[in-house]
Amino acid sequence: MSEGTSDPPFIRLRGIHKSWQAGGKQIDVLRHVDLDIRLGTSTAIVGPSGSGKSTLVHILALLTPIDAGEYLLYGTSIYANNRWWNAEIRQNIGIVFQDGKLIQNLTALQNVCVPLSHRGMWPGQQKKLAMRALEEVGLEDRMQSYPNQLSGGELIRCSIARAMVMEPVLILADEPTGTLDSETGASIVDLLFGVVKKSRSLVVVSHNPELAERADRIVCIRDGVLNES
Repeated sequence: MSEGTSDPPFIRLRGIHKSWQAGGKQIDVLRHVDLDIRLGTSTAIVGPSGSGKSTLVHILALLTPIDAGEYLLYGTSIYANNRWWNAEIRQNIGIVFQDGKLIQNLTALQNVCVPLSHRGMWPGQQKKLAMRALEEVGLEDRMQSYPNQLSGGELIRCSIARAMVMEPVLILADEPTGTLDSETGASIVDLLFGVVKKSRSLVVVSHNPELAERADRIVCIRDGVLNES
């Protein structure tokens, strides 16, 4: 599939640089990365282990600050005027982690309610929306199960429900099928790409070439440098 270019990107990264300190040395993880993301598109980020893929996803998710460069959301720098701390911006981003990263002492339903509770929503409305999200990912019979009672595929489905419940404009998925068998992984891929629509985009990190080929475009990171594949 080819990426549409009629609409301007709602996310624009320019000259992003990120490094870490290790053993008294500076390690450049991302170097001068430029990336545009348009609504209604899917982007796959590929590259060898340690190339900076997950760091880029964490920057897109506003979980990791940048050392240099600019992150523009709808043309406005999110780092200007302390916008880094703007919770409303983060509510527009849903994240799916490889192992789900669910809270172990909460049920699936309670886990999906967590982002809703941060918005200050009434418990009854939280439950209604969380139940709907879990039904959409096929977990209507597992709502009262705890994470240690869920299979690997169910953990990822619950993580997708939690990411989707706020109706975000951007879904980020970091190696969502990395620990799954091929059949379960294929169902997760179908589910993820099914959420892409005109008002929502998907960015997925993966070593799986079949998953990457489903995306509208593929970008490759190698040694911290990003290029179109």
